[in-house]
Parts: sequence; structure tokens; C-alpha cells
Amino acid sequence: MLLGTEEGVLMTRGFRIAHLVVVSVVLAGIIAQPFLIGLFLFGAVHNADLHTIVGYTLFEFGAPLLLIAALLARLPRREMLLTLLLIVDIFVQIVLVNLRDSAPVLAALHPLNAFALLLVAVMLVRADRALLRRGDAETVPAPASEI
Repeated sequence: MLLGTEEGVLMTRGFRIAHLVVVSVVLAGIIAQPFLIGLFLFGAVHNADLHTIVGYTLFEFGAPLLLIAALLARLPRREMLLTLLLIVDIFVQIVLVNLRDSAPVLAALHPLNAFALLLVAVMLVRADRALLRRGDAETVPAPASEI
């Protein structure tokens, strides 16, 4: 990298903040999903389109953005593995719902897997916040008078 140490630290911090924002939006989508399907199940809307749209949006946009932000943020191993686990689990969630006609017993794991998605996303948000707090303490540049 041609950037100086201070610029590199600032860029890494910026991308880590971006990763936290993306994972927070994904978490919000995961939290909204039960409400959206509840709207349909209890008659507030006439189809499950909102639930479906949010689910596929998490897969089509959330997962790639998570991966890009994680790579650019140069996350530590644990956070990178949690990010990859969340991405894979989002994919599994889509696969489960698409098994409803061919393997309904497996498709029935779709709502249970939502708990796993919630857990991993919350763990990742917490890990990102802790990483940013640690980074602030470790990467505060020394005042010019001390250099």
C-alpha cells in the first residue's frame, strides 16, 4: 500500500465503520422479517411479498456488500469468519424456503434458521463495535509534539 501509516489506519477504520453499517442494516432486515411475514399471516396484507423482497434483498445486496466491506476493512480472523458464516447462512435461508415443494420437512427449518441468522448478526455487530473501540484506543495518532 502506498499510503502512509496514518492514512492506512484511517482508511481501515473507515471500512470497518462501513462494515458495521452494512451488518447493522442486515440485522435490521433480519429483525423485520418476522413482522413482515406476520403482516401476511394475520391478514394485514394479502401476500407475503414484503417478506420475500426483504429476504432476497438481504441475499442479493446484503451478502455481497458484507463481503466487500469485510475484505476492505481487513477484519481480524474471528470477525471475518463471522461475516462468512452470516453470508453462508443467508444463502442457506434462501435454499430452505425454496425447498418447500420438494422437501417440506427441510423447508420447515426456515423459521428456525432465522434465529441462527439473528444470533450471528448480533454477534458480528458486537464484535465490530468492540473492534472499533479497541482500534480507537490503539490507533490514536501521537500529537505532533511527541514525534
